[in-house]
Amino acid sequence: MGAYNPNQPHEGSTVKRISFTFALLLVSALVAACPQDTEWTPEQKGVHQAMMDWSGAVTKRDAEAMWEMISPDAQEIYRRELEAPGGAKQTVKLTQASLEPGSLISPERRKELEELLAGLPKNVEKMTPKDYYVWRMTPELTSENALNTERLLAKDNVSSISIDGDKATVVLKNGDPDRYSWVRHDGVWKFDLKPSILRALETARQLETQNK
Repeated sequence: MGAYNPNQPHEGSTVKRISFTFALLLVSALVAACPQDTEWTPEQKGVHQAMMDWSGAVTKRDAEAMWEMISPDAQEIYRRELEAPGGAKQTVKLTQASLEPGSLISPERRKELEELLAGLPKNVEKMTPKDYYVWRMTPELTSENALNTERLLAKDNVSSISIDGDKATVVLKNGDPDRYSWVRHDGVWKFDLKPSILRALETARQLETQNK
């Protein structure tokens, strides 16, 4: 079993879901690969220390700390999932309106909407993106997932850490998926989205700019 990827949008997000097999973790030609039998550079050690810090936050079940460890792009994914059209806030508002007394919906449809509402935060209208992230991550912070994360990110499971400027790719010997992206932001390595999600995010931004 892999560890959990924290950078995964909720069902119905405007950005496609990313793989959830990395049980509490998220998500070109690079240089500085680090084979197991060579000493890591200070930068590679810095990336792996960030991985260990992440594992520690998972073990402590500290979703607030995890929020600070994900990249600004990853944080934007959760902001969009919460606040964008079709996101959690709008969904709750429209669903509550549909369930008001006198609404002309069938009992079956009412049951479906009630189940949908039950799976969303009750105080969503007051939530910040960080609040929403904590709400989403907390149920996944189990002892089993903490152990999986610790094993997955252990040094002896790292095949290589490749660094290109402020971006790093970690390749694991065992894991599904077996590679994860990190980005250096203000001098600190952050757990990043995988490239396909970054491309989708950039496409969404471009479309929004064009429609303004």
